[in-house]
Amino acid sequence: MKFLILLLVLVLRRLEFTWPAWLVERHRVGMVLERWRARVAPVGLAGVPRWLLLVALPVLIVALLLALLHSILWGLPGFVAGTLLLLWLLGGESEFRQVDDLLVRSRMNDPQRLAEGAEAHFGMAGSPLDEGYFTALSRRILQQDARHLFATIFWLLTLGYWAALLYQLNLALLRNDDEDRQGPAWTMHTALFWMPARLLVLCLALAGHFGRVAEAVKERIWQLDNSEALLNDAAAAALDMPTPPIITAEQGVAHLEALQSLLLRCLAIWLILGGLWTVLTG
Repeated sequence: MKFLILLLVLVLRRLEFTWPAWLVERHRVGMVLERWRARVAPVGLAGVPRWLLLVALPVLIVALLLALLHSILWGLPGFVAGTLLLLWLLGGESEFRQVDDLLVRSRMNDPQRLAEGAEAHFGMAGSPLDEGYFTALSRRILQQDARHLFATIFWLLTLGYWAALLYQLNLALLRNDDEDRQGPAWTMHTALFWMPARLLVLCLALAGHFGRVAEAVKERIWQLDNSEALLNDAAAAALDMPTPPIITAEQGVAHLEALQSLLLRCLAIWLILGGLWTVLTG
């Protein structure tokens, strides 16, 4: 049922709905976590106890609540709650629709609107006329898709809603809190992102050029702390781009289109693997 709910949420995210702000705000998870942190700040905890209070406790409460809802009325309240939770974690707007919007703006030859969309959707500052802008933008899109969409789906299908929530809350804490950038949140993120990142490298190889990707990531695939750099190199190899790429504005638009197509193929492979996992473990 998790897999069917995931497919439903992915379809809903592609539709042109007017979603409420709590479903489309880019930092929605971080905002909720920030309010929770303000409430528990007077306790004065630090390190692992602080992480347990900020991240593990809300995950435990949500997991127990979902288990209770799945036990009544044939589980229908649990399915509804799970759908809303997943929609909140992933957001009401699809990353692929956001990239489509950037491509439309670029084809209209409107660099200002393109820059505004890139900053609003992906937090990318700068001008499309700057050298290296599209290189940085493509990497920002890849990293956001990998950390946000692909990793969340991975933990949802392997362990359940609680694992997807744990991953997202921990990531939000890592982004918002300087104290945890070298503490428990960073350690947990390294552990939680390692497997999805390696699986995504495999998908990039299958969706792009297997030999080039294998050559680009050899001897680094098992390292623990280079997931972001590994994904950048794998994507560049899958798209047959030099590293670092030198991209003009015109080439940059073509590269964004190629990256969009590559990530869509990766998502299709991801869902096929998720469906197989669901069948084998169901």
